Amino acid sequence: MRLNATGLVIGIDRDAQAIERAQRRLAPFGDRFKPVSGNYAEIKELLRTNKIQAVDGFVCDLGVSMLQISEPNRGFMFSADGPLDMRMGESGLSAAHVINDYSQEKIADIIWRYGEERQSRRIARSIVRARAHKRLQTTGELAAAVRQAVGEKYIIKTLARVFQSVRIYINDELGNLERFLPQAADLLNGGGRLAIIEYHSLESRVIKDFIYRETHPCICPKEAPRCVCGRTPRLRVIHKLVKPAESEIQANPSARSARLRVIEKLK
Repeated sequence: MRLNATGLVIGIDRDAQAIERAQRRLAPFGDRFKPVSGNYAEIKELLRTNKIQAVDGFVCDLGVSMLQISEPNRGFMFSADGPLDMRMGESGLSAAHVINDYSQEKIADIIWRYGEERQSRRIARSIVRARAHKRLQTTGELAAAVRQAVGEKYIIKTLARVFQSVRIYINDELGNLERFLPQAADLLNGGGRLAIIEYHSLESRVIKDFIYRETHPCICPKEAPRCVCGRTPRLRVIHKLVKPAESEIQANPSARSARLRVIEKLK
């Protein structure tokens, strides 16, 4: 998408550091870029506050910032010790609260539901045993509890799933995505497009369910010979799922799991 001379880009992020970096990087564009601090799940209100009623396009990257992941003090890393935080913004539930105060059953459910980790119950038991001695305050202490449960053979993938599950839960990433998508469809002008980059199967399910509802909106019973509900599609898929080329992965290994979907609002 290329802007014309009067085009405006609104950049939305919950992370104050990300907003600050974007302001510095895009300063040469002057008032054609407007940074907004907030949660994209509240997109209608954020745009309304900035006197914007409709847009021609959305570009959404659902990935966690590499700058967040690479800073131990943000608490996203299991490879370096830091505070057990994992919050995208500066407020809300922390990972330390979940790990230390939730029941064993609830922790196991989070690890299974958002990390799809088969050993979720064993890991939850290990976490509860570890916190019985003292509250777990660092990512290293959480990683040690996971290691006690599963050993070293598949530890990297297991740690990745456990940390992902806690991060998704405390930041309500799937809930935010579910709230954003229908608002985005409402806000798009006819012919406007939503380009969204997803990274794992949980996001993919939410997006595919939304696309199906908006491209196949009929709610008539399956046994009905023809549609009588009168509901019509308002979106169409304009491109097959796009995966990164090998050259892109070599230049940026973190792009390996990225998947791009593009949908368009019908006029």
